[in-house]
Amino acid sequence: MQTVTNSILGLVFLGLGIFLTFLMFKLWGYPFDHETHRSAAPPGLMRLHRMTGYVYLAIYVYLMWQMVPRLWTYQVEFPARTVAHLLFGMTIGVLLLIKIVIVRWFKHLEGTLVPFLGTLLLVATFLLIGLSVPFALKSRALAGARGGNAFSNETVERVRKVLPAAGFPKDQSVEKFASVTGLRLGRDVLMGKCVTCHDLRTVLIRPKAPDSWVQTVQRMSERAIFEPILEDEQWAVAAYLIAISPELRDAAKKRREEDKAREGAKVAVEAASTTASAIVFDHAKAKAIFERTCSKCHKPTDVQNEPPKDLEAAKKLVARMVDNGLEAPAADLEQIVMFLAETYGKKP
Repeated sequence: MQTVTNSILGLVFLGLGIFLTFLMFKLWGYPFDHETHRSAAPPGLMRLHRMTGYVYLAIYVYLMWQMVPRLWTYQVEFPARTVAHLLFGMTIGVLLLIKIVIVRWFKHLEGTLVPFLGTLLLVATFLLIGLSVPFALKSRALAGARGGNAFSNETVERVRKVLPAAGFPKDQSVEKFASVTGLRLGRDVLMGKCVTCHDLRTVLIRPKAPDSWVQTVQRMSERAIFEPILEDEQWAVAAYLIAISPELRDAAKKRREEDKAREGAKVAVEAASTTASAIVFDHAKAKAIFERTCSKCHKPTDVQNEPPKDLEAAKKLVARMVDNGLEAPAADLEQIVMFLAETYGKKP
C-alpha cells in the first residue's frame, strides 16, 4: 500500500510543480518595483503561489523522509536508476534551499534568479518522478500479475498442504501464513524488503520448489544486515512465493516455447536459398507474404531505403527481426528471405 500512496504523492508533487511554474511565469508578468521589492500582481495569486509552494515543500520533505532511511538498508552499490533518482532528489532540495534563501534574505536577486530556479525545479521534479513512479507501479503490477490467483481459496488450501513439507516449524500455525492475510503480508514483504537488494524480475524469473523457496528466503534474510527480515516475515514471503509458483511455471514454460519457436525460425531463415530450397519459390506469393508480415511493424519503403545487398544480408535482416519479436511460420520466413534476395540482392 505504501508504494501506491507514495506513487500518488509523487504524481501530486509533479502536478504541483507544473502548476507552480506556470503560475510563477504569470506572476512575473506583472510590473515589479525593484526599490520596494514588491510586485503589482494580485495578492490572491501571490498567496496561492505561496501556499501551494508550502504543500510542494511538505510533500518533498515527506518523500525524502521515506527515501533516505531506505538507502541505509539498500545494497552497497546502487543501480544506475537509483543513483539518478537520488541525484535529482538532492538537486530539488538544493534548489529549494537556494530559492527560499533568496526570497527571504536576498530579494535583490529575486527577479533575476527565482524564475530560473523555478524552471530548474520543474525539470528536476519531472525527472525524479519519471524515474520512480512508473517503475514502482510496474513492479507492483508485476507482482500482482504473477500472483493473480495467489489469494484464491484453492491456492490458500494448496499452500496450507505444502508448507509443512517445506520445513515449516511445528511450533508455528500454518493457518497464520496460509491465509489471505498471511499471503498479503508476504507480498508486502517482497515489495518492501526483498526489492531493496533485488530487481523484482530476478526474483520472479523462474519458479522453485516449496523447500527451495524457503531455503532461498532464509539465505537472503541472513544477508539483510541493516533491516532484518523477521521470522514471521520470512515465512510470509516464502508462503507467497509458493502461492505464485504455478503462475511462474506457466510464464517460464511460455518463455521456453517462445525461445524454441524463435530458434526454429532462425534455422528456417538460415536454410533459405534462392537456388536450392525445400519449398517452391513463388515471387508473387512471396511478395504477398512479405507485405502482409512485415507491414505489421514497418513501412513498405523501409526496406527500399536500406535494402539487403545479397542473400546473406537478407538472412541477417530477417533473423534480426525474429530476435525483435517477429512471429511467422518457418515457410513464410523462408519465402521472405528469398523474396528480399531476389528483389534487392545481387543475382548469384
